Amino acid sequence: MDIRLIIVPCDSGIPGWRMGAGPDHLLRAGAADRLRDAGHAVTVDRIELPSAAPEIAAAFAIAAGLSERVSAARAEGAFPIVLAGNCATAMGTLAGLVDADPAVLWLDAHADLNTPETTRSGMLDGMALAIATGRCWPALAASIPGFRAIPDAHVCLVGARDVDAGEADLLRRSALTVIAPADVPVRLSAALDTLRTRTETVYLHVDLDVLDPGEGTVNAFAAPDGLRLDDVLELIAAVRSRFRLGAVALTAYDPSFDTDGRIAAAAIAILHALTRPGGT
Repeated sequence: MDIRLIIVPCDSGIPGWRMGAGPDHLLRAGAADRLRDAGHAVTVDRIELPSAAPEIAAAFAIAAGLSERVSAARAEGAFPIVLAGNCATAMGTLAGLVDADPAVLWLDAHADLNTPETTRSGMLDGMALAIATGRCWPALAASIPGFRAIPDAHVCLVGARDVDAGEADLLRRSALTVIAPADVPVRLSAALDTLRTRTETVYLHVDLDVLDPGEGTVNAFAAPDGLRLDDVLELIAAVRSRFRLGAVALTAYDPSFDTDGRIAAAAIAILHALTRPGGT
């Protein structure tokens, strides 16, 4: 497989800080080398961060560049895998898939569905899925080449358990499919089958804090009662048996919390599951 590993080492507009240190740490842990050892051709492509830009402007500029890189990778026959500090990069990755009319499978401890009207933290990252589905920041989103809001019916949110009150209200009024961690074994298969009737391509978004802290501590926002690594690997197999993976992202890894290296190892296991022979 020809893999384009796109590195976005930024958190909240700051290079290399907090979760922005995650992508390069995964490279040092062998993410690219292990894929090459498995027989893949791997090119590492780095998004240069805007200098001295406000956080919101930087996030949308990064997304614009990411859209172009994802689109170019696909045009060249490469599989784009994004290693990013923040989930908000998803709007750029999705824009690069616009011609595929993708479904979105969003694995995250958080719903990321806040808007400027509901957020309590003020973090743009907590609005990532809201932006992707057209709920906020429409003017800036329109500046991303190829951006088009994803219909709720094309989105499945898996593993969320730390949800703000405003987000919970938005979720109740939305048409998103929402699967709690405990419901994955009984609901996931049918949800994927339904999505497959709408499109054959999926964007798989893996915020690593979807994992239960028993698997290791991903970041400062980790929440209990998440998915086991085996659950995520089984989910990937189920997705690959039904869909063509248009692009994948692994996000939100802060290596300063991963004192025993278990999350880095889990991330590399996820990359192998995404790229091993088989699937569609």
